[in-house]
Amino acid sequence: MRASNKSSNSGSELHTNVVEGAAISASLLCLVHCLALPFLLLLLPGIIGTFAQSATFHYVALVLIVPSALAAFLLGYKWHGAVLPALIGLAGLGCLVIVLLPGARASTERWFTVTGSLFLVTGHIMNWRLRSHAH
Repeated sequence: MRASNKSSNSGSELHTNVVEGAAISASLLCLVHCLALPFLLLLLPGIIGTFAQSATFHYVALVLIVPSALAAFLLGYKWHGAVLPALIGLAGLGCLVIVLLPGARASTERWFTVTGSLFLVTGHIMNWRLRSHAH
């Protein structure tokens, strides 16, 4: 189904671009964190490394990522009417949440985090492209 709420209001488009940009940035930051963490831990030992590797860091990251992603996908859907970017993004958020569930295995944490980040980035890029083609 397609939403027919296209607006020519440049303020609304600017707001949507800011939200989408923040959501993409948060997703990329998550991906970089996961892939670069082993190197950062070698360079920055101590408290910084301990925090970045802790579950607390992941909870803080989710507090930033979830609202921005949900807002970006909702605004994108209202703009272009395609649900696929949101579904891919929600799959990414699901992967990130799975890592924090009790009983989650440390051996699968990196796989779920990288996969979730890639899903989020893919969903955001699709969302961005569909919005730019919808005007």
